[in-house]
Amino acid sequence: MSATTRKPRGQGHERRAEILAAAKALFLADGYAAFTTRKLAAAVGLSQTGLYVYFGGKEEIFDALCRQSFAELAAEYRRIGADAPEGLAGLAALIGAYIAFGLAHPDEYRLTFLEGPGLMKMAAAESAEPGIAGQTFALLRGCLERLASQGLLRPVDLTLATHTVWLAAHGLTSIFIARPGYLRADRAQLIDALVETLLKGLAA
Repeated sequence: MSATTRKPRGQGHERRAEILAAAKALFLADGYAAFTTRKLAAAVGLSQTGLYVYFGGKEEIFDALCRQSFAELAAEYRRIGADAPEGLAGLAALIGAYIAFGLAHPDEYRLTFLEGPGLMKMAAAESAEPGIAGQTFALLRGCLERLASQGLLRPVDLTLATHTVWLAAHGLTSIFIARPGYLRADRAQLIDALVETLLKGLAA
């Protein structure tokens, strides 16, 4: 595609999707630091000026990719939460869904949690008004709140408990993605052991 090629009027949303797909490939191949809008513009057949019609720059593009991943995770959480069993089994289902999402979307997980400043920037921006990332955290915290109200949790700071659950699930997911084969134990057994340990630590 030449640098002068343009989408017909009315197809801007398709163009944005193409730009984000190309940006994802470049971020994964080159890393956040080496990514440039010049390379991206060349990849999608736009001038840099044309690229700025759709996105304000590198950080905005990266944040858009992170928000896509959070939106998908939040949707998965809502789906699992709606069908989750009662009690601690519901929490186990959410933890399992989080890990399963990361393993099913390793590229998106790397971009959101393991590369660049996207997650930190989003956390700072959402400190006043929760967005997609805050919604994902709230879904997990809401599950813990329900369990506490039912007397199923030991006395615990719910925010601290939510962070603990997320950090444990994130740590295991990250090492599966970043260092495949590093852990010698069976993957399914490791996930089950993590979930069991978290539930025993939180249960009344």
